[in-house]
Amino acid sequence: METLVDNDSGRHPGRTEFEVEIGDRNFEFERAEFDDAIVTGAQVAMAAGKHPLEDFVVLKHLKSGELESLRPTEAIELSRKDTNRFFVIKGGDVNRFFVEGLSMEWPRAKLLAWQIKFLAGAGEDKSLVLERAGVDQVFDDADEVDLGGNGTERFKLRKRRKTVTVIYGGDIEFELERRAYTTAELIAVFGVPEGYRLDLIGADGVFREMAPEESLKIRDGMEFGSHPPIGQSS
Repeated sequence: METLVDNDSGRHPGRTEFEVEIGDRNFEFERAEFDDAIVTGAQVAMAAGKHPLEDFVVLKHLKSGELESLRPTEAIELSRKDTNRFFVIKGGDVNRFFVEGLSMEWPRAKLLAWQIKFLAGAGEDKSLVLERAGVDQVFDDADEVDLGGNGTERFKLRKRRKTVTVIYGGDIEFELERRAYTTAELIAVFGVPEGYRLDLIGADGVFREMAPEESLKIRDGMEFGSHPPIGQSS
């Protein structure tokens, strides 16, 4: 998307001065262009093709990593030097949260952990952690994080371990490199009996047989089991 906003600034309408990125709820970005350094929340929403304006929240992603909402009539100055990034999200009340002290706002109840890390400028070597009394909750990048509970959530970033611990057969622990594994690789690592099928055990205790050519990115605490082929006794 390329939108040229003519704001009667006196510049030639074919000459664009300021480029912005506008993201949606899935963190997919499109590009828009403005003639003037000063834009309002309404202009950003219109550049993204979002209307009616009252149904959307415009957020400015600051250089610090923080997110702050922008009212439709509120003006902000764009930068030629730094990335001008906004989000235009359908929603109502914003949920506030903090990541390493950075103040964030989001108009929906949930975000994925990798999205929160993106906002905070964290790389692959970091894990998102919700500090709790007793046991901290460490999120994998694909985990959904609930922001809509009571109170304001406060997250930390920790150096991610290069290995994860998984369980096979109910009680045998394996410490493996954090990466994706094929079914055949895991069968070899666990020493699954020849001809047996490998199962991934969900958090609900349900067994799912892994396909022979499947690839799975393993996570801490994953549990696996195995079973003989149908019709063959154990």
